[in-house]
Amino acid sequence: MGKSNQFSNSDILKFDHGAGYACDTTSAYKFTVSNGVVTAEQRVIGSHTVTVTIPTTASFTVGTGTITETITTTKGTETLQFAVDATDATLYHLIAEKTVITNPTTVNGSNTFGYAFTVANGAVTAVSVTDTHGSKTSSHALTIGATTSYSVATDGTITETTIAGHAIETTTYAKSGTAGLYAITSEAHSFIQSGSATTLLDVEPRDRAKFSIDSSGAVTAISKVLSDGSTAVITPGSGTTYSQLAAGYVL
Repeated sequence: MGKSNQFSNSDILKFDHGAGYACDTTSAYKFTVSNGVVTAEQRVIGSHTVTVTIPTTASFTVGTGTITETITTTKGTETLQFAVDATDATLYHLIAEKTVITNPTTVNGSNTFGYAFTVANGAVTAVSVTDTHGSKTSSHALTIGATTSYSVATDGTITETTIAGHAIETTTYAKSGTAGLYAITSEAHSFIQSGSATTLLDVEPRDRAKFSIDSSGAVTAISKVLSDGSTAVITPGSGTTYSQLAAGYVL
């Protein structure tokens, strides 16, 4: 689902290694560490190296094969987790990031911006956004993506999880400021890295299939999942075969 940033939370934390860069699997980072302290940071893009300006509010924790960077402002805190490259110990990859908003709200003076959720039997069935500027209010429904799911906690907070490409995005919402509207309280991304123990994710929400697999592990039927969630049986050609590599993986 394409989310909009709340006006009160937009541009909270914008750094040289934000989510836009994290999706670029060709980039990495180098850190200069002296006596357990990070003193410099660089972004590596192919054969190019660019110096990253470290914010004055940033702090680092250096672990074994990991570096965690925490950047704090009055509006929020961003935590960035880096892991050493599987084949080059001088390089690190961003594996996770999380932004926590200090004071999430749907109200900014006479303006409001927030999300509304329709919940039936504990499940979210519809989502909309409402934007008010002075006396003018507009609302519209948001499309729930094919790989998006929601969970509703006992305290009323709602968590949205979306998978796309090699990233898993988790967004939490809570009621704040305006009756019936929710504000984003945090956003987190985790990234499956190439060369790790698990297969690199490359999820395309519009390209999905269902497989019937028997007790021996053989794929016995294939169906394409259409945009409306229905399925259509696929008959593979004579030169195409399907096999289960492991639980959850089909070649």
